[in-house]
Amino acid sequence: MNELQGRGDAQTREMLADSAERLLAELCTPALLRQVDLDGAGRTAQPAGAAGAAQGLWQALEDAGLPLATAPEEAGGVGLGWCDVEPLVRLAGRFGAPAPLAEMLAAHALARLAGVELPEGVATLGVVQRGTDASALVAGEVPFASAARWVLVSVPDEAAGGAHRLLVLERAAARAQRSTNTAGEERARLAWDAVRPAVSGRLPEGTSVLLAGAAIRAAQLAGGCAQVLGMSTRYANDRIQFGRPIGKFQAIQQQLALAGSWTALAAIASQLALADTSVGLDPTRVASAKHVAASAAELCTGIAHGVHGAIGVTEEYDLQLYSRRLHAWAGEFGSALHWSRRLGEATLAGTQARCWDGIVRATSV
Repeated sequence: MNELQGRGDAQTREMLADSAERLLAELCTPALLRQVDLDGAGRTAQPAGAAGAAQGLWQALEDAGLPLATAPEEAGGVGLGWCDVEPLVRLAGRFGAPAPLAEMLAAHALARLAGVELPEGVATLGVVQRGTDASALVAGEVPFASAARWVLVSVPDEAAGGAHRLLVLERAAARAQRSTNTAGEERARLAWDAVRPAVSGRLPEGTSVLLAGAAIRAAQLAGGCAQVLGMSTRYANDRIQFGRPIGKFQAIQQQLALAGSWTALAAIASQLALADTSVGLDPTRVASAKHVAASAAELCTGIAHGVHGAIGVTEEYDLQLYSRRLHAWAGEFGSALHWSRRLGEATLAGTQARCWDGIVRATSV
């Protein structure tokens, strides 16, 4: 990725996306996703995710330098902004990549915002459920925890009003209770009895690990919706019923058109949430994006399984590999309901005379 060093433009985004798509198409196959499922189903204390069946994929991503795209140049990265890597995160969602690529991009972006440099090693994100930076901490549903060396969490900074402090904690220092989500991806509840961050820094007001996690999940959801829509359209064109493809029936066409509209909405929301040329995040845009993308995931998976019928839920058919990821990601880092409440509270507490004025501000790039 040396040819991308110090650049951030449309050509950079195209080169990055093309490189990632070729790599993911070759290595992130349905067979790999099924193996990750088997790892998760049979795992007790064995690591899953990027430390198990997906190790080859993760190594290839690292060799291509993709996880360091948002890292500063002095740390061996490229120093790209969110708008440059948004297509990359969306592709990770489209292929259902069972590796912490999106989490690593977000981790380096958060570190840059906090003015700190991440220690070397794989990093992931954790949302604090209990505790502060001065006591024990518990983070729930941490993705790919066994593959990570560092976990980034954020806690309110009492000395800075509504701002949060970013803490980079060593994963090995935490007690782990491991599980998997509905897609077979590893998740863990991590508990630190003593908080000793390797590095820490203050994030801009309104920014937190939860917000960054919602932003990357919104982009992944947009990519996943595109995947199930494409599969459903191809199936409707190939499946013959009553002498013609079912895609010729008006009812099916209407459902696919509805899924296409929501998929487009999710893609637009993802691009708005990650529109910053650096690594800043707008809370209103991210909240809106996660709400829209999670809602789109629910609707698109429902339509996709309706079009496919019973075959869509069978283990042998690929649709369920992606629809289960969409259901899992929709609830991670805040559900649609969580972010719609946040948006409503912010609107009521805001100074805009009309809701429309706030919408115009949030969607102006």
